[in-house]
Amino acid sequence: MQRIVIAGFGPVGRSIENVLKNHAGVDLFMDDPHKNLDFPHELAHTVDGVVVCVATPMREDGFCDTSNVQDVFDKYGKDTKYLIKSAVVPDFLEEYDYYDITVSPEFLASSNGNRNPIEEFYLQKFAIYGGGSMRYWHELFKPVLPCLETVKFCSRDQAAFAKYVENTFLAMKVTFWNQMYEIYQGMGYEDFDVMVDAVGVDPRIGTGHSQVPGPDGKFGFGGHCLPKDVTALKNMGMSKGVDVEFLETLLKVNSYYRGE
Repeated sequence: MQRIVIAGFGPVGRSIENVLKNHAGVDLFMDDPHKNLDFPHELAHTVDGVVVCVATPMREDGFCDTSNVQDVFDKYGKDTKYLIKSAVVPDFLEEYDYYDITVSPEFLASSNGNRNPIEEFYLQKFAIYGGGSMRYWHELFKPVLPCLETVKFCSRDQAAFAKYVENTFLAMKVTFWNQMYEIYQGMGYEDFDVMVDAVGVDPRIGTGHSQVPGPDGKFGFGGHCLPKDVTALKNMGMSKGVDVEFLETLLKVNSYYRGE
């Protein structure tokens, strides 16, 4: 029996709890002091693995705030396995090279009111595992993810970076369709969604993230993940001396669409 702790009981933590609670080989515990779920510190050394789902909000300087992840590492120490579901910049994890850390980015549409993150996690068709005991974590989740078709294994840094790449790409798609909507409306045409459905038959394009206004009833991209992840990726590039004019423009255009 594997003793597994889920650290952080937000949308991702609840989605993971929903599948692992049905795993016959898992003894499951929750740890989220903000929700009165506190796994005893004196028993931290007894767990086999910790799934890290804590919040990593954007700091005032635009960088990723990893303090919640650090608190989890401090509590459970270096003698257990970690699965990172939270968004963390690769540079941060270099400080914990002596820890057994696997990164498995999550892409739940938590800001979309029309979707159920618990169901979406359960029905996921692909997963990414990077670094550490990634085969262990894959084997742990495989029996409780019945729709899983494709699994990619890579390095820890590649998996962590992939989270920012995917969310930034989706943000770019949202911005692109907002621009198309403006031009379409300016031409005096009607039924924008019919046109999108038509061009979306091409699998290279599809219809994802093409709703204008979006699920929140607003233009541009919002929510908890896309703005902070695009900003974090921009800052990653800037810190390495990379020209990030494209990402700066993406954020500027989105501010226009959001009316900020």
